[in-house]
Amino acid sequence: MSAWWTSPLIVGHRGGRGAGWPPENTLAAFERARAEGATAVELDVRTCAGGTVVVFHDATLARMTGERDPRRVSEVPESELLDIDLGGATIPTLAAVLAWARASNVAVNVEMKHGVPRRRTIVRATLDAVHASGADVLLSSFDPSLLSLAAALAPSIPRAFLTEGQQPARARALQEAARPPLVQVLHLERTAATADLVARYRRRGLRVGAWTVNDLAEARELVRLGVASIITDHPGELLGSL
Repeated sequence: MSAWWTSPLIVGHRGGRGAGWPPENTLAAFERARAEGATAVELDVRTCAGGTVVVFHDATLARMTGERDPRRVSEVPESELLDIDLGGATIPTLAAVLAWARASNVAVNVEMKHGVPRRRTIVRATLDAVHASGADVLLSSFDPSLLSLAAALAPSIPRAFLTEGQQPARARALQEAARPPLVQVLHLERTAATADLVARYRRRGLRVGAWTVNDLAEARELVRLGVASIITDHPGELLGSL
């Protein structure tokens, strides 16, 4: 059975983040989450120059290199990108992380970043990596066009629509329209996960997740309301509490 239908599920956000953690979205961070007991992690993907899907959150390298390298990820060749030191760890390809996940029995929420240069490229390349790996994957995105294309090309891979608490009217309308079979999961920003909304979306047949939840009492309350997946920077702490 896929981990994505178990509840409550604690998901390591970019593996994990904060003091003492390896750099986010690296194999070291994912392995730390697994060592703390997490059976699922969340990561971000975008394409580098040449179209390889890499695990990286930002559009540029600036923040993760301490401002040493301001280049856009989409403009850096894979051979250069994978050698960049992030402070004791390097940027992995999605294929490498999914191979680790399959071997480690860890489920992976793959967030396809919106605002990428070529939407079709990132969807196709992501799906190729997922199919080749055999890993337990949930696809997610803030961009419904990426999810629609993924649904058309690989309907058997479950999908989650990501939403923010404060968003424009069009985004709110898309959130209200979200339902199976286009998506099976709705990931709400934690401040938007009210009792009424969670109940409404569950009646619609959607699994509800919340991000990014780092307070133990808040996590317990969200689970009580029916939130099935808790995405957190501190997976070990929340696992110990829940």
